[in-house]
Amino acid sequence: MDRARKHFSCTDSERAVFEAGIKLAMVYHQFVGVPVTRASARSLEKAIAEAIRIQPWVVRARARIERSALRRSAGRYRYRALDGSMISVDVVTRYGDAEAHCAMRYVGELGYPLMFIRRVVSKESRRAELGGRPARAALRGRAAGSADDRIRQ
Repeated sequence: MDRARKHFSCTDSERAVFEAGIKLAMVYHQFVGVPVTRASARSLEKAIAEAIRIQPWVVRARARIERSALRRSAGRYRYRALDGSMISVDVVTRYGDAEAHCAMRYVGELGYPLMFIRRVVSKESRRAELGGRPARAALRGRAAGSADDRIRQ
């Protein structure tokens, strides 16, 4: 049960996207600047993904640190500070009947670590894809049609 639901005036899809955005912003604002080396990159990726996963509404999370950026001169102390160009994050959130697939990637042409929506899947969008019928009925109809077609051949 979501005790905060009454404070949101939006659809489940919009809330799922909002929740993903919160997670991506947390990654950027909490982890950029953290010292990282090639040896510590994997454990930092796991820590970032786990920090996302423990938050509400998260289905999946993955973080990746660009190892090639860590090969460049690390200076006197042999580490780099994590920056937005070095990290990629994928997060899937589910709220109600909606699932949001969102990501953060550095986009070179923008010179910016962009947070964006890959896709949103909801009960309503699945129903629309299936011609307005509930998913089970539409799938039964497709399966029956497919079987009939195979028998005729």
